[in-house]
Amino acid sequence: MKRFRGVAALALAVIASIGLISPATASQTTFEPIETGTATGLIVKYRAGVDALAADGLATGSNAAKVALAFGHALGDNIYTADFLGDLPILEARKIARALEQDPRVEMVSINQNFSPATLSVGGSSALAALRAASAVQSLKAVDAFSKASPTTAAVRLTWKAPRSLFGAKITGYIVEYSSNGGQSYTAIKRGTALSYTMNTSLEAGTLYSFRVKAVTKLSTASKAGAPSAVVRVRPTTAPQAPILASGNVVTSILNPTWIQQNLAQQGGLPVTYLATATAEGLANITCTTIANTCVFTGLSAGVNYKLSLVATNTRGSTSAVTEFKPADEYYSSQWHLFAEYGVNMPKAWNFTRGIKSVVVAVIDSGITKHPDLDAQVVPGYDFVSNKTRSNDGDGWDADPSDPGDYFTDARGNFVESSWHGTHVAGIIAAASNNIGITGVAPGIVIQPVRAMGADGGTSADLIAAINWAAGLSVPGVPDNPTPAKVINMSMGTSGISVCDDIASGGRLGSTGQALKAAKAAGVTTITAAGNFNTDARFSYPGNCFPTINVGATGFSGDRAWYSNFTAPTAQGVGVDISAPGGDDRDQSQTPPSTEGQLVSTFNDGQSKPGNPTYAIEEGTSMAAPVVSGIIALLYSIKPTLTFDEAWNIISKTVKPFKPGGQCATSTTGLCGIGIVNAGAAVEFLIAQK
Repeated sequence: MKRFRGVAALALAVIASIGLISPATASQTTFEPIETGTATGLIVKYRAGVDALAADGLATGSNAAKVALAFGHALGDNIYTADFLGDLPILEARKIARALEQDPRVEMVSINQNFSPATLSVGGSSALAALRAASAVQSLKAVDAFSKASPTTAAVRLTWKAPRSLFGAKITGYIVEYSSNGGQSYTAIKRGTALSYTMNTSLEAGTLYSFRVKAVTKLSTASKAGAPSAVVRVRPTTAPQAPILASGNVVTSILNPTWIQQNLAQQGGLPVTYLATATAEGLANITCTTIANTCVFTGLSAGVNYKLSLVATNTRGSTSAVTEFKPADEYYSSQWHLFAEYGVNMPKAWNFTRGIKSVVVAVIDSGITKHPDLDAQVVPGYDFVSNKTRSNDGDGWDADPSDPGDYFTDARGNFVESSWHGTHVAGIIAAASNNIGITGVAPGIVIQPVRAMGADGGTSADLIAAINWAAGLSVPGVPDNPTPAKVINMSMGTSGISVCDDIASGGRLGSTGQALKAAKAAGVTTITAAGNFNTDARFSYPGNCFPTINVGATGFSGDRAWYSNFTAPTAQGVGVDISAPGGDDRDQSQTPPSTEGQLVSTFNDGQSKPGNPTYAIEEGTSMAAPVVSGIIALLYSIKPTLTFDEAWNIISKTVKPFKPGGQCATSTTGLCGIGIVNAGAAVEFLIAQK
């Protein structure tokens, strides 16, 4: 494995995840649109009221398809997998899907195809009928659990007593349910047998929440949830979030400061006052206190530039506005993608915000490993790798999204080392700014690891379930996501020619498209990698699905990275939407020598199982996509109600131009998308709108 020669003798591993395609230019690389690859089965959406299992126990419609189909997973929204007995070529799978589509009970059929980085139990026990639900949980109480240790985190402390009547069963846990809409709908969280719970995720200060608790009891092999407790309500409070200056950190006698109006949650759920202070060397400080989002100073000397500081205060505490931020992390100087001429202008964006903890970015990937730059940046996720062999953790879906390693032995008998792909991607987005290692694009937000890739990649069925869960949508048999994401990052793709099920369905949204559409409706923006094979981006799944923002990669000089997929002249609207630095080892003459033109991020030194945390350089659209995800997370930090369309509108209007004279700049067909994403300009644009 190639080693990174870094400053301070840092040795960073380089992953050989690309380089399988010869360095032909974009104009020279053409393919006939013949799908390649294999499929593990079908993804079937049944019409309302149709049972997914036929009387013979097989998947509904298997007789119509004239092929052996077995029932697989429920993916949510009445969508199920129907697995082949063995992998089939994509084209053969398409024929089977078209036959099954003729079944009147079936609404839509897609292919469950394999991709790479760039079974639930059905039925119940006969004892179920004999098990009676426990009586209601008693004496439920809820209090605001504000903590000085985490002053801007909303928290609620719940306590209760066990039910009076268990009817001979044993308590195996409790279900805590909470609602932010007055009890019209509830989100469930499964807990152990303790009679208390402090909830410190998914809550917003100032919102009135309803809580209720149920006991789960077990008799023999049957389990059942009991009656709900009485409903209790509480409104958590916090110190204010850091105010965001709209006018910059300089004031003069003719320029008054302004800041973005904070909503109730950003105010900590309490009344807030703002103290603005103007300072200049040799002059007395001048202050102004207000409850508005602007301040008029009196007595400023004409022609003098004063430095502005701003503090927001409520009864829970005070928080200062970000005025200037320069990371002191050891390898920040190697992170050229953040600050170089064709980087993304992060220092300007950071003068306004570094992100807030209520913004969650789901990284649907290979999982994540322990790392000092990530451990404090993570909220609980989930593992959706269903294949027990491919998962490398010995089971199917489970609540542990940690990366056990995606090592495998290929068809030639060669051992392929673990890539630690999800760890590298997560660090690009949100590595902590903690004076060690690196800093992420949005170090103030949090990452949710959602595992959908194991050894040698993953399947589209697992990906659909992961998208639904990450967006806060229901997936049968899986606990609801307590911290739904605002942004989903999917740094993955297919090496052969794979169309999205949207295209194959004649323009109708297929199963992946429906999941993405539902995520968009839930307020989520999904970012995908365009692929690393120097070819037409239309044929790399899932970046070729709609709706996503599909990201190509640029190098240090601001032109297309040699490997990055591109928009073909005949793409008809499917291709690269925007570009971001992803690294280019053939464009390294001016980059920090230690990076070899690539992006440094968090990593692990284990060859198979997790070893020690470290850092590595890597290149790919897998690295470009998380740069965009981190920037959009900053936009959500400023405007929590941001929509997918608003996010795209902002980043598309504020791009950096490509290198003049390069292939991206001279293309008339959008070869590399609309431009290079520009964090500083995007944040400034949104603040000006507000």
